[in-house]
Amino acid sequence: MTARPPAALGELGLARGYAALLGVILVVFGVAGFFDNPIVGDPDASPLFVTGTVHDMIHLASGFLGLYIAVALVGRAQADALMGFGVLYLVILVLTILSPNLFGILGPSPGYNVSGLDHVLHVAIGLVSIAVGVSARRQLIAA
Repeated sequence: MTARPPAALGELGLARGYAALLGVILVVFGVAGFFDNPIVGDPDASPLFVTGTVHDMIHLASGFLGLYIAVALVGRAQADALMGFGVLYLVILVLTILSPNLFGILGPSPGYNVSGLDHVLHVAIGLVSIAVGVSARRQLIAA
């Protein structure tokens, strides 16, 4: 059995498309957090998702990581990275359940605490990322 060469960058598979979309969304929300808007921002503006500078930077970093997974990785490395990304978000979920302001990193409590809606998003990102990574691995094995 011969190994199949990795997909070309132009071939948009499920794993690449998902990682790219998620990366773009996280970067957009990371940037949006620095501006007044009703979706993300400081608690004074009563947004849907309360974020401070550190939280916005975390969104930017994880968004760029998602884009890296989409653009720079292929095959098994991409699938494994997506599963790792999902595990990372589930770890963030557990940590923010234990400490809603991430042990003071996100800002003073209670103003910068993550909410139940944040938890839902962390669960969704974590589980979907793992599922897409597992699906990509299965496609590689079947090919």
